[in-house]
Amino acid sequence: MAHHSRARLLLPVASIALLAFAGYAQQQPAQAPPAGRGNFANNFTGNISVLDASALRTSRIHFDAGARTNWHVHAEAQIVLAEKGRGRYQEKGGAIADFGEGQPVYLKKGLEHWHGAAPDQAIDQMSVYAGELKWLEKVTDEEYLGKKR
Repeated sequence: MAHHSRARLLLPVASIALLAFAGYAQQQPAQAPPAGRGNFANNFTGNISVLDASALRTSRIHFDAGARTNWHVHAEAQIVLAEKGRGRYQEKGGAIADFGEGQPVYLKKGLEHWHGAAPDQAIDQMSVYAGELKWLEKVTDEEYLGKKR
């Protein structure tokens, strides 16, 4: 008998709690998925968090053969990707390295570097970075060709 009395007491309490929660939920604004991404949460397995990307900068630059940036420094890391053609880059104090179509180059934050086309081939580069960009001196022909360190 005590079991039935407890059940009769819990049923109305549970109903009130459910109605209160439903009213609360209806008052909360719907959380929209990130713009342009449809039902975002259904496209992943496990716990994910969408990070703020508003500070990211992107560029796509065509460099003719032999063209390159000045030395420069990014406050955050930079990723350069060859979309088409062949390029080269150098980190201050390091060796010149070439990269080709589909190859990403990761450049550490705070490290002076330059990037551009190979001497004999153009490149279309895509770049992603965040934070401040500080431009420095021109890369000389001797530096670009690896004749001066």
